[in-house]
Amino acid sequence: MADDTRQPDTVSKEDADQADTRALRRPKPRHDFPKTQAGKMWEVLGNPAEPANALPGGTYNSAGGRPVDVTWKDAFSFKHEGNGYAWYQAPCARDSLLVGMGAGGAVGGLRFILKGLSSMLTTANFAVAGFVLSASGMYYWCDQRRREEARGMALAVQGMKMLHEKKAREKLAAEEAARAAMAAKAEEEERRRKQQWYKFW
Repeated sequence: MADDTRQPDTVSKEDADQADTRALRRPKPRHDFPKTQAGKMWEVLGNPAEPANALPGGTYNSAGGRPVDVTWKDAFSFKHEGNGYAWYQAPCARDSLLVGMGAGGAVGGLRFILKGLSSMLTTANFAVAGFVLSASGMYYWCDQRRREEARGMALAVQGMKMLHEKKAREKLAAEEAARAAMAAKAEEEERRRKQQWYKFW
């Protein structure tokens, strides 16, 4: 006769734990999903559920201890809405640095082609000046564009709020008109019901 080759039904505790942890892990999505328009507006304009008149750092409880000391490193780091980042990660910095490098290289290269090796110090100065001027101009333009976009988003939020208020007023007016029509109809029916169908003279 053939031997029994079936596996035993007992499972070790370690195998069961590993199976549980594998079942609980969820794979991360491959791509970051884009934010909604409302999420983008909340980032720029703030969450409407939060109080509008709260000052930054106004929630500090002086009875709970001392605030964190400011260091020299904090003086040279950029902070935006509580998030610290390096100077090259600031908004518009990437675009302005790329444009500055391109313009500086173009100005320096053109100066080198026209004057040659005889004036390399002046050529380097021209390249640096081209970098600084074009990078600062691009940063200013990009910053103005971002502010315009923020203003446009604020106007869009205000317009949407006004549109919702207008729709609510129109709905309320329609309900009032429907109620008035129902009341007039009921009054007319009551008048007809009370009217006598005969006259003595």
